[in-house]
Order: sequence, then C-alpha cells, then structure tokens
Amino acid sequence: MARNKTGFFAIHKQQCKQALTDLMRRPLGNVLTLAVLAFALTLPATFYLFAKNISLAAQAWQTPTQLTVYLEPSTSKAVTDTLREELAGWPEVAKLDYISPEQGLDELRQQAGFDQAVSLLDDNPLPPVLVLVPKAGWQEAGQAGMLAAKLRRQSAVEEVRLDSDWIQRLDAIKQLVLALASVVSGLMLVAVFLIVGNTLRLQVLNQRDEIQVMKLVGATDSFILRPFLYTGVWYGIISAVSAWILTALITVLLDSAVAHLAGLYDSSFSLVGLGWDESLLLLMLAAFIGLLAAKLSAGRHLKEIEPV
Repeated sequence: MARNKTGFFAIHKQQCKQALTDLMRRPLGNVLTLAVLAFALTLPATFYLFAKNISLAAQAWQTPTQLTVYLEPSTSKAVTDTLREELAGWPEVAKLDYISPEQGLDELRQQAGFDQAVSLLDDNPLPPVLVLVPKAGWQEAGQAGMLAAKLRRQSAVEEVRLDSDWIQRLDAIKQLVLALASVVSGLMLVAVFLIVGNTLRLQVLNQRDEIQVMKLVGATDSFILRPFLYTGVWYGIISAVSAWILTALITVLLDSAVAHLAGLYDSSFSLVGLGWDESLLLLMLAAFIGLLAAKLSAGRHLKEIEPV
C-alpha cells in the first residue's frame, strides 16, 4: 500500500516536471502566451492596488477633524472675543483658533497670484473666522453635524463648514475605483481562462495521434489529461509571478509622483504594494484558473479523441 502511494506521488511529480520541461522546449510560442497572461493579470492587480491605496488614504479623512465658523463681516471685536470665550468653554470643543480679517488677508496675499489682486481692494472683505477642533467623541460625522447645527444657532455666525463634504467626495471616488477594479478584474480573469483554455485545446489537437496511441495501449483519460492540467497550473503560476513583478515595478515608478503630490498636502503618504498574503492569493487564483481552464477545455476535447 505504501509502495502504491509512493508510486502515485512519483508519477505526479514526474508529470509535473515534464509539463514544465515541455513549456521550456517551446520558448517562442510559450513566451508570447505567458506575456499575454502576465499583462492580463497585471491590469486587475494594478487596479486593486489603486483601490487599496485610495482606501488607505481615505482612512485619514474618515472623520471631520475641524469645523470652520465664519462670522458676519460686521461683527465687532468685542462680540468676537465674547463668542470665542463662550465656544472655548463648550465641552464638545477640544481646541479653538481665531483668524482675524487682517490675518486672513495676509495669508491670501502670500498666495501666488493674489498679491496684486489684494492690493486693488479698498476694504478688507474677509470676515472673522473661528476654527474648532472637536473632541474625540464629537468627531464622528453625525456628532460633528449636530455640533455644526448648534454653532449655526449662535448669534453673529453666518456659516459653518465641516470636512464632511470632502469625505463624501473621497468616498464616492473610492467606491468608483472599487467598482471599476471589480469589473476589470472579472473581465481579465475571464480572458486568462479563455487564453489558457484555447492554448491547451490546441495542444490536445496537435497531439491527437500521440493520444490515440496512448489510449490503444490502455492509458486512461485521467492519466493522459494530467500533464495538461499541470501545464495549465504552470501557465498560471509563471504568469502570476510575472504580473507580480510588473505590479511592483509600477508601484516603484509611481511612488515618487504620489509622494510629491502628498507632500503638497503636507502628508507623508506613499504607495503600498501587494502584501505577502495578497501575492499568495494572486498566485493561487492564477494557478486555479489555469487548472480549471485545462480541466474543462482539454478534458472535453480529450474525450472526443478515440483510438482508430
């Protein structure tokens, strides 16, 4: 029993090695096929990386970090100071900063292209501004909205803005990228399945005479099919490794541009590549697709070949 078991695994090991050797014996045709498969797997992997990095970037914007309170332009400094002291004493407020109209105008003047425009103004049109940072328990979207509504009811307050608008836009972009990544991934995986299936179908037809001879000497369909199954698995594994390398190169090439863009927003964000678990999943998925394509395509055509 142990000898039969050892022989069973020995046959599988031999057929697995033979399938890889046969791939290397036809370098030109197989390289072209593997290149197509690699690019077909690189596209969904790249879209997945985009969706992953957008989700990571969005985590820093999941909750509003501040509320901006615009007072009426005619508000006097005495009224502003009174309101500042009152708001600073609220239990919901962790920090309160005041930007006077003069400070706002100076900051606007420092912006590129606004110096000449500011010099043309007769009066300062900017209102007093209060910037509030809510405490931890009030940074959720719903709690921050309640705090904003409470602020709007205060006298001399003209408008209150919070970060929820940016959160909603960023979340909409994230959902769009996730949907696009899912659609593209599905289409590309189907393309990989069809490419592997058609390639192995052609191999079965090209080896028709050899398969007929093997059936004449008593070889079973499962024995004849097994090398094609391993060939499909090798197609998947090699193309997945190639796709992983291409994805890593894309990540390295785009990382400097993303870091520069993040630096403009005072952020240290950088692109994150595929983790070991995601890489393993890519490898297993590609191998499974190759195995399934070989099973369905080569297996069906193999049954149609009968010895004459």
